[in-house]
Amino acid sequence: MLIQELAQKYPRYARAAREVFMIGNNFQPLETFFLQMDVAGIERAVLLPIACARARQDAVSSNEQVAELCGMSKRFIGFASVDPLEADAAHILEAAVQKLGLRGLKLDPALQDFDPRDPRVFTVYEAADSLGLPVLLHTGMSWAPETPLERGHPIQHEPAIRRFPKLNFVLAHWGWPWVWEATALALKYPNVFLDTSCLYYDSPKEFYQFVFSRQIPTTLIERSLRNQVVFGSNYPRVEIKNMVHALRSLALTEGCLKKILRDNALRLLGETPAGS
Repeated sequence: MLIQELAQKYPRYARAAREVFMIGNNFQPLETFFLQMDVAGIERAVLLPIACARARQDAVSSNEQVAELCGMSKRFIGFASVDPLEADAAHILEAAVQKLGLRGLKLDPALQDFDPRDPRVFTVYEAADSLGLPVLLHTGMSWAPETPLERGHPIQHEPAIRRFPKLNFVLAHWGWPWVWEATALALKYPNVFLDTSCLYYDSPKEFYQFVFSRQIPTTLIERSLRNQVVFGSNYPRVEIKNMVHALRSLALTEGCLKKILRDNALRLLGETPAGS
């Protein structure tokens, strides 16, 4: 997030956003972000840090900064991030949950520079599994400088997905451009979820119309994956409302959209959707 209050308080926050994560947008006050959520019809937002100090000299927001924002509003849900190659990564994750109140794990093999099949990563997954956390993985292309494209291939996560069948994995960005590989993982494994935060060219609506009708049949989402897809906006790279409008432009029923925009995320977070 490009939050003005954090940029004013933490001198290196802007550098991480601009040079590490390659975001050129203006920093915004929290009030403006809440207005964007309201316009988009979004009740709550998940905030994601990336612990990439070893690989990129700075974290893209820290666990503590995410927890600080969550303390400012009940509309925020915070995830933690750890460097899985650090010896105490599992303990850092446990502390982020127990002391900071964070509710999921975010990892990015490209930006954090690690092999998803490294046994050390599995130690972190064991901790996430015991803590009952969902794991959000960056898959697909990364805009961040000096990140290898191959680290984003979703099929690299299959060993972990198979080893931890009770641990829910969310493959961010639908693994684009490897959308069929990501889709196949979700079709094969019930603990695999896909998020809709993919946008790499054209407008959100045009991109969604191509990916979710010509690359992936819309009926596949409606009939086979309706319980394994969650909404993701890719903010701050894209305005949230534009991604919501793009999703609603697809030929999906209101029941399926409700699952994608709300119910599936609540299940991942251990909350029971109303009326279920």
